[in-house]
Amino acid sequence: MSTTEIKEAVLKQLEEADEKLLRMVYAMMEAYLTEDDPIISYDAHGNPRRASELQDVLDKEVAAARKGNYISVDELDEKSKGWIKPTK
Repeated sequence: MSTTEIKEAVLKQLEEADEKLLRMVYAMMEAYLTEDDPIISYDAHGNPRRASELQDVLDKEVAAARKGNYISVDELDEKSKGWIKPTK
């Protein structure tokens, strides 16, 4: 389906939509068109994480790795052996 066909189909559906659907579509469009710093993920507690926040985190991680602040896969393997203990 081409962009033109999609637009025509959406316009036709909007003409037949009830107020609830129109309000939902309007809210989505407003959020999409005005969002300069979109939410791109959520943390373990359900809090939104914005693109700028994650970009800062990733920039710091890359800088740390370039400075040599990392461990090898073998070191990680050894370290992780103590993370899970068998139950009795």
